[in-house]
Amino acid sequence: MHIRLKPGAALLLPLFAGSVQAATDLDTVVVTATRQESRIAEVLADVTVIDRAEIERNGQDTVTELLARQPGIQTASNGGPGTTTSFYIRGSNSNQTKVLVDGIAINSADLSGSPLRFIPLADVERIEILRGPAATLYGADALGGVIHIITRRGAPGLRVDGFVGYGSDNTREASAGVSGGDERWRFRVEANHRASDGFSAQRHASNHDADDDAYRNTGGSAALSFIPAAGHEIGGTWRRNDGVVHYDSGNQPATGDYDDRARFTTEQWQLFSRNRLSDAWTSRLQYGEAEDRQKSYYWDAWAWPVALEVVTRQNTRNRQLSWQNDITLPLGKLLLAAERHEQEISPASGYASRPEVDNDSFLAGWTANLGDHSWQLNARRDDHSEFGGETTWGVAYGYRLSRELRAHASYGTAFKAPSVYQLFMTSPWGNGNPDLKPEKSRNREIGLSWDNGVHALSATWYHNRVSNLIDWVSDPVTWIGTYENVDKARLEGATLTYAGRFGVWNLRASYDWLDAKNTSNGFELGRRARDKAMLSVSRNWGPLETGVEVLGVGKRYNTNTETGRMGGYGLVNLTARYAINSELAIEARLNNLFDKKYETVLGYNTPGMNAFVGLRYSPK
Repeated sequence: MHIRLKPGAALLLPLFAGSVQAATDLDTVVVTATRQESRIAEVLADVTVIDRAEIERNGQDTVTELLARQPGIQTASNGGPGTTTSFYIRGSNSNQTKVLVDGIAINSADLSGSPLRFIPLADVERIEILRGPAATLYGADALGGVIHIITRRGAPGLRVDGFVGYGSDNTREASAGVSGGDERWRFRVEANHRASDGFSAQRHASNHDADDDAYRNTGGSAALSFIPAAGHEIGGTWRRNDGVVHYDSGNQPATGDYDDRARFTTEQWQLFSRNRLSDAWTSRLQYGEAEDRQKSYYWDAWAWPVALEVVTRQNTRNRQLSWQNDITLPLGKLLLAAERHEQEISPASGYASRPEVDNDSFLAGWTANLGDHSWQLNARRDDHSEFGGETTWGVAYGYRLSRELRAHASYGTAFKAPSVYQLFMTSPWGNGNPDLKPEKSRNREIGLSWDNGVHALSATWYHNRVSNLIDWVSDPVTWIGTYENVDKARLEGATLTYAGRFGVWNLRASYDWLDAKNTSNGFELGRRARDKAMLSVSRNWGPLETGVEVLGVGKRYNTNTETGRMGGYGLVNLTARYAINSELAIEARLNNLFDKKYETVLGYNTPGMNAFVGLRYSPK
């Protein structure tokens, strides 16, 4: 099956969908959009919330697969599970997205992609996606948006849940959790394991590169909190995953039979104290760390005088201390917060100086509603150890045109700090640049949303101009180079979404139009399609729920210099869930029904038709 998407034709998909999934629950609470608990109907930002029910309803999935189907996000992977994965929100670079786990940043200096790809969904309560710049709330790295993973916690009573499943490529998955507590103590302990024989990452591979590239990921998590009195909570969380991912050397043909692989460990923990100091003032003090450890094994066929095995290590550690105060005013809410973030890379070999950067910040915000009017004002000051201070600000305004129809508009600034690698790396072919300036952006957007409780429609247009883009500049003869601020980009686009129901039929659809260009040379940014559309239809047949998903992605280039044209593609997935009783269910998923051959990174394979069946025990 081959789908060619054109702007006009793709636009018809969500419009047709409008004639037939349940509309968004307007009382859904979202935190990421304002850093304060708010009803999703009140936020003035482009936000998606994926709750636990939807995660389970989608059957076997990884974080990458789940995010790839969300509006405003495109993904690119160098092979199967666990391999290098990039997430592009609204066309921004992958490293311009802030990734949080329970409010703690996990962004890594690892060039093989965010450790987000290693997080199992078994311990995820919900995922909040904020599309658009959010540096006024979260500082550096939030130029394109925020992906916030919120993990599962305990509740009063005793509850045991579990999942076991098997699928194509000898994929095995199992998880089990225990949670409970009373009015003062809450806890949850969870263990998970996922393994797969995988498939060859590289197309046209030879020798050992032609084998299947396996993946293994085993982990666990724990959460504990104490509630000494109403309005007060002290607690902590911890999670860790260890595993190995195999990949191909990239040589065509490959030399010898060496098996390239990487061992990884991702670990996060935090301690927090949330205290209601008065009827109008709540304070939250939080300290956490996130560590991403990588140990890679590869064969260097170009080593002199003889080829040899190379083992490299790179660890990224993030430390974050934050103090946030939420104050209820006669009109609206006030946000006042201070944060310190430290990122350290080890070992120090391969870097010109001590590979560590620090950032201190202060931020303030005011959100309010008055009649049909609503607004959000934010400002933040960051003091970075390498490039000095940076001030960002944002303003958003909303107006309710009727009970069901609301419009909003916003304008704001954001920045992306140079990475430790870009600042300090050293190598035979060049060095980092400690004089790099932060990438900066100015974003404007307008949106319109309509929701009558049964059907919901939204349309958002955005225009984000980015300056001081960092790129590698090398001498054409010697190939020796460094990083420089050389480019500018324009990220313009629109996102249309629909969700609704007709009796037992549920439907959800979205369409993204994106014009992502380097305005310095006029080239389209690589691996970002101009058109993307998603349609899902499901129906309940008593205890059985079935669904079909259609994902269409347009043509795009593999590089930022408009080389390596990759064709558009369309995928059809089937899902089914049978409730044996209120606690036990069988879940099944069939992906890529028509075995479509496609690429998200030129020269790398993607999954063909594959299936997975699982049994879930989830007491309500």
